[in-house]
Amino acid sequence: MDEKKEGSIRMEELLSKNPLFSGLEDFYLKDIISRGEIRSWPEASQIIIEGESGDAVFFIISGKVKVTLYGEEGREIVLAILKEGDMFGEMSIIDDKPRSANVEAVTGLECLVVGKTAFLDYLSRHHKVYMRFFAYLTGRLREATRKIGGLALLDVCGRIAHTLIGMAKTATGEEKVIAIERPTHEQLAAMIGSSREVVSRALKKMTQEGYIKIEKDRILLYP
Repeated sequence: MDEKKEGSIRMEELLSKNPLFSGLEDFYLKDIISRGEIRSWPEASQIIIEGESGDAVFFIISGKVKVTLYGEEGREIVLAILKEGDMFGEMSIIDDKPRSANVEAVTGLECLVVGKTAFLDYLSRHHKVYMRFFAYLTGRLREATRKIGGLALLDVCGRIAHTLIGMAKTATGEEKVIAIERPTHEQLAAMIGSSREVVSRALKKMTQEGYIKIEKDRILLYP
């Protein structure tokens, strides 16, 4: 198998982790790949700046990004941590308005970047993906509503638990223990609008009371 073909197969496997393409036939993947280009950025690169025009959607192939806003005093607020299988930049593609947040590479990053015109044409030709895309946007709206409610109504421990549940990707065992890839204390603080010190104390309390278990690379949450 030649290098180009191997690269194409790898790309299809990685994109199949995205909710738009999961379980779909190969031609859906081949078509979106043909419409984009592979781009790479080093750690700490600014990929998107709030307020700029949006002309592309980004599908993460490898690496992580953080989606952020900045308060009046320059305090960073982390809206989300995205990784392989996620996408970003899609909102401006739909509503034709400026970017609503910043996106920064947390690690080295590789994305399939698809321009606005090409992506909208792709959606118009593939009704199944079109429907999945708007289901995805609806899910984003529901998640935003959940986060707003959590920040407004819960104490620090509750907000941390709320945030960790939202980050969860897997459940393990008969007791349905929720396993979350471990964020840093700084990331958690930025996500719940608190400080690192307050988050550290809250995590210690939650650990002592048996609500969570902190391991090297993950946090186990016992709901």
